[in-house]
Amino acid sequence: MGQNITPPPHTTPNWSAGFRRRVPFYILAALLLGIIAAVLTFIYLDRLQTQAIPTTEAVLAVQDIHSGEAISVVQVEVRPVPASIIPAGAFSDESEVIGRVPANSIKASEIILPKDLAGERGSGLSARLPEGRWAMVLPSGWLVSPVPAIILGDRIDLIAYLTGQPVGEAGVIVGAVEVLEFKGSSENPDRITLAVTLEEAIAILYARANGFNLLALLRPEGA
Repeated sequence: MGQNITPPPHTTPNWSAGFRRRVPFYILAALLLGIIAAVLTFIYLDRLQTQAIPTTEAVLAVQDIHSGEAISVVQVEVRPVPASIIPAGAFSDESEVIGRVPANSIKASEIILPKDLAGERGSGLSARLPEGRWAMVLPSGWLVSPVPAIILGDRIDLIAYLTGQPVGEAGVIVGAVEVLEFKGSSENPDRITLAVTLEEAIAILYARANGFNLLALLRPEGA
């Protein structure tokens, strides 16, 4: 008689173990699909926004451009800009600004305008002076103490006093004069250009000519 062959035992697959092995794959796939969906959504919304907002090409600075230095081709670029924010007279062709010299420093991402360039009407410091003000340069050597850290548009007071005189004799000779420009570090500029009235200019000149010590005070914002 032939020998009976015992069939192999029937085993049930361990589905939970298989699922656990596949969990990292499922998570990775979900993340990739999420990223793809986010990118496609962003592109779609960006296209919708571009179509919804009328744009016009304008010449923008792609890096900071310093006054007195000729503009090079790598410093500017024509880009579409919402038409509603483009000032009148903005340049639309790079050739109109390349080689020109800025009258004032131009920050990156700023739209370049005729007033920013030397030789154009309204491009000089005189065009930026507030009504009834003159520009006056105040050398740091006139002051008994360094100027506090300033930025353009800050306002300062000047106190004058004579050495040896009572404290009560010291006083503010000009107040809230606007900083138009400065040369050197903002924390200790070599000289400051101020917007002053004629009377304020005379007061500063008189104090300097008569040996008064001058102290610059930075006003709080909004004061």
